Order: sequence, then C-alpha cells, then structure tokens
Amino acid sequence: MELKRAMMILWKRKWLFFIVLLLAFVATATFTYTQIPTYETTIRLIVSPASTEITDFNDLRSAVTSLSAPVVANTYAEISQSSSIVEKAWQQLNSSPQKQYVVTSTVLQETTIVVIKVSGPNPNVVQELGTAITNETIRYVDGLTTVYNLTLLDPAVVPDVPTKPNYQFNLALGLIIGLMAGILLAFMAEYVSAPVAEKSTVPSIA
Repeated sequence: MELKRAMMILWKRKWLFFIVLLLAFVATATFTYTQIPTYETTIRLIVSPASTEITDFNDLRSAVTSLSAPVVANTYAEISQSSSIVEKAWQQLNSSPQKQYVVTSTVLQETTIVVIKVSGPNPNVVQELGTAITNETIRYVDGLTTVYNLTLLDPAVVPDVPTKPNYQFNLALGLIIGLMAGILLAFMAEYVSAPVAEKSTVPSIA
C-alpha cells in the first residue's frame, strides 16, 4: 500500500516532478557543453643501456643495475617536463608557451618506461607539442651520457575524443540528480499541503 500511495503522490505532483527533472538535466547539459574540451595525447619512451657503445663489461653491468631501480628513468621523466624543455618545444612550434597546455611525465611502476602526457584545448597543437617535447628530451639526454639510450616507443597522436568533460557521465549524473530532486520535492509538496491529521500517512522516501 505504501508503494501504491507513493506512486499516487508522484502522479498527483507529476508536473512538479517533471519540471524539476527537466531543469536539473538542462542545467547539467548547459554546464557540460559550455566547457572548453580538453584533449590529451600520450607518448611512451624506454630507457635502456647503450650496450653497443659500452666496451667495458663492468660499465654495462653497472648500467643495468642502476636501471633495476627507476632512478635514471625518473630523472629523464623530470627532464621531459622541465620548463626549459617545454619552452624549447614551444619554440619549435614558433609560439610562446600557453598555460592551458599541461605537460606531465611519469614512469610506469617497476619499468624504465617514461610516459609523457600533453593536454590542452586544441588536439593538433597537443600532438605537435608532444612531438616537440619528445624530440627536445631525446636531444638533451643524448648530450648527457653514452651509457643509456632514450628511445621512442609510442609517438604522440592527434586525439579524436576529449578527455574532459565526460559528456555521457555528466548527462547521466544530471538525470539522476533530477530524478532524486523531483521525487523529494514532490513528496515535500504533498506533505506541506496535506492536512495535519494525514501527514503521518505520507510515505517516507527513505
């Protein structure tokens, strides 16, 4: 009977319910589609011992031992996201640095693979900047030592789909919020308008 009573209240307050649902959905959709989309590309590089250039076996063994801990890879990751490397990359593009483009570098756990991520509002610029950063990082590392190589695994590509905002998730969330708010306000409106003697019979939404 409680479920039947609840359905009767929702039907009675259907216009309030649908208006609240529509307002919540429209507000969420407006907020989502007015945001500037953010695109992201990912570059992967691997750090490995330059065995063909090492004549001393002890040097080669030392290099492999060092690479068992991500010290060298982490160093290269920090180099790739340094301000000097990023600035040189922008110079390759004949442009000044733009704050809306973000560069982050990490090392995959228990590997010597450096992952560089470049994000920003223009997918083509994101790809070009990622490629320029990769070139500048490899060039800088090549000038440091001959013991380690930094080799490109996966180049930067032009992203097709933005990473932000998540349109489907946001719209689904707006629909859920609208449903919950509509139900809540429908029951509140019924409770307020009901006579005192009948308020105890209004079903709880909990």
